[in-house]
Formats: sequence, structure tokens, C-alpha cells
Amino acid sequence: MKKPQKYRDFIDQMVDVCHNGQGQYGSKAFLKGIWNANANNKKLRENNEDLQNQYEINLLLEKLSKPERQRIAEMLEEAFRGGVFETLKYLEEFEIEPFVDGYEGSPYHDFIGRVYKPDPWNWPEK
Repeated sequence: MKKPQKYRDFIDQMVDVCHNGQGQYGSKAFLKGIWNANANNKKLRENNEDLQNQYEINLLLEKLSKPERQRIAEMLEEAFRGGVFETLKYLEEFEIEPFVDGYEGSPYHDFIGRVYKPDPWNWPEK
């Protein structure tokens, strides 16, 4: 089976986002112990419900131990990967080219094979 390069590029971009991009944002914040430093500014969060909610997350993080924050950070990473996984499932289900199938069965199988470290699955030779 041969897939277009954009298929591989898309999957690899999703893997990169999980490892280095938005998929790490929440995890890194939890590990640091602060969700949004601006939310600690009382004046900024007046009349701003989003900042008020983020302030409450900051307060929660202050109460958690480092191992507890680590586990939640891992859960956030897993949730982000799960979102990519589900998206790939629906691209296949709705027969959106080139995601109607994958090298390892389904596109989400290819993603799972590529995303898990330290030994990701390699693309087949072209």
C-alpha cells in the first residue's frame, strides 16, 4: 500500500504536537504548579470568568504534591493523544481521503505506532 506524503506528514505533525506542542501545554503547567500566572492578579480577574476559573485551578495546584501533579500531567497528555486518536477514527469513518485506511490497519493505528516513545514504529519504505 502506498499513501501520499501528506498522509505521513499529517500523522507526524500530530505526533509532534503531542510531544512538543499544544499536547504539552497543560502538562507543563501542572508540572510547574501554576496554570496561569495572570489569573493570580485580582484586578485582572475581576469581571473575567475565564481568569477566575484559571485562578481556582492555580489554587488547586498549590494543594497538590509533586507526584499528584505528575500523574495529572500524564492524564492531560493521554487526553490530548486521545483527541487525535478519535479525530483520525472519524476521518476514516467519514471516508476523508487519504485517511480511509492506514499502513497498520487504520490511520489511528499508524498514529499510535508513531506517538509512543521511546521506540516509535517506522513508516514502511516508499
